[in-house]
Amino acid sequence: MATARTARSRRKVRKVKDKWKEKVWYEIYATPEFGGVFIGYTPANDPSLVLGRVAETSLRDLTGDPTKHMHRVYFKIFGITGNKAIAQYYGHDTTREFMRSQIRRRRSRIDAILDVTTQDGYKVRTKAVVLTAYRADAKQKSDLRKKMVEIIKAMAKEKTFPQYVQAMLFGEMAERIKNECKKIFPVRNVIVYKSEVLSLAKKEENEGFVKEAEEAVAE
Repeated sequence: MATARTARSRRKVRKVKDKWKEKVWYEIYATPEFGGVFIGYTPANDPSLVLGRVAETSLRDLTGDPTKHMHRVYFKIFGITGNKAIAQYYGHDTTREFMRSQIRRRRSRIDAILDVTTQDGYKVRTKAVVLTAYRADAKQKSDLRKKMVEIIKAMAKEKTFPQYVQAMLFGEMAERIKNECKKIFPVRNVIVYKSEVLSLAKKEENEGFVKEAEEAVAE
């Protein structure tokens, strides 16, 4: 009986190995507006199973800039050409460790969370935070949040989707917010800590892409 069980176990192992042999490894690349950079690999025995998958990489690995290690970037696959998968920017977030390291006692944290539409019709949820140098009162916090929202909306209106993403990831948005907000109250740092693409402008990219919007609350 033990021999029969052993034989069945071996057959199961062979079946698992055979399934892996059937899989094709697809190379994942970002869309041209994001440089067409190589992101990674994903296996599948049917190309249709690759569509909709989300690939994660760090901004450091994407750009080669070691100072961007705290940001994770996500791309969602929407197209297949041969063994190459085409993925569109899907969002980013920031490690909890880094965020915790930025919070200090006797200082204020002001969050702004809003959905905006870029110049070319892409809808993006954007989350940013202002960290003050000293503790702010309720009026100052309100004024800072209003200014953050005003700047983020203006940047979405004036920029295409790739330009807006680059502004979030490479500091242009944070710098503009900081420069304007410090006129209201001393600011120590500004972080655009998370984004999520809610819908794309191109219909073919939107199929199976639009994510159900989560509640707009601070983490």
